Amino acid sequence: MANSIEELLTPAFIVDLQKVQRNANVMIDRFKKLGVQLRPHMKTHKTIECGHIMTGGTRRCIVVSTLAEAFFFANHGFDDILYAFSLSLDKIDKCAELSERLDLFHVLFDNMTVLEALKKKPLKEGKLWRVWLKLDCENGRAGVLHTEAAAVDLAKAISESSGIELSGVYAHCGNTYKCSGAQEIQAVAQRTISAVLSFGEKLKSAGISCPKFTTGSTPSCSLPVEDMGLLNEVHPGNYIFYDQENQETYKDSWDLPTQPLKCKSKCIVIVISREATPSPHLLIGIIWRVTLKEESTENTASVLYLHEM
Repeated sequence: MANSIEELLTPAFIVDLQKVQRNANVMIDRFKKLGVQLRPHMKTHKTIECGHIMTGGTRRCIVVSTLAEAFFFANHGFDDILYAFSLSLDKIDKCAELSERLDLFHVLFDNMTVLEALKKKPLKEGKLWRVWLKLDCENGRAGVLHTEAAAVDLAKAISESSGIELSGVYAHCGNTYKCSGAQEIQAVAQRTISAVLSFGEKLKSAGISCPKFTTGSTPSCSLPVEDMGLLNEVHPGNYIFYDQENQETYKDSWDLPTQPLKCKSKCIVIVISREATPSPHLLIGIIWRVTLKEESTENTASVLYLHEM
């Protein structure tokens, strides 16, 4: 462990730990008061340290977006992990491994094809596949549209399948990131929550048991509407940093009683070379993050050309 910035191996990423802890505590306290389970998302930071802080030290009840993240956190003592990316057939064997190894490992999908594949892959020792139905509440990114009969049909098929349990309904409120200010965020969040709760009533009317209904995003969970207290879980993630990208979203919301604390992250870079010709520039190593549709890579060394002033 380095004692000063000068001793750090580069590239390195530094955050204000007090602000990180404060951001985590505010979210934990907020949903404890609402009586709603907080299941924080790990994809923003992908670190054991922040995972420990965001779970209040329990290392349980988290969300991940890749199997690499799932194995990483499982290997460091985390449990009750929801893999919240629509399951594809090539990932089933690895998900079975985690399901048999952990007390609780959850998968998520939105189609019959994956359900049929899970039915052909029973877990060992009588363990159940813990399945979440991915619901599209007009976010348009993934999931079965909440107004379609196919969504109820899929929930029914899951609940009636041997060796499989319908653990919850998951809707991501990602369209709140396109909002500007509290009023827009809360309007979008309310529509999403209403759609999720309405879908729950449809399942109840159809005699389908489902223990958890959930949504979540950092904007909607930072400015919760009253009906959010009717959900069972929420799944925000990047509140741990409230980085520069969020400033436009929250631009008129900093006067709230509990203000998000923006954690100003720093990148440490190192000059690799300095070229004078043909065009003066510096070649440096820097942390670079690339997020893809399914898998993501980060903390890899990349290069950036800067014109010399």
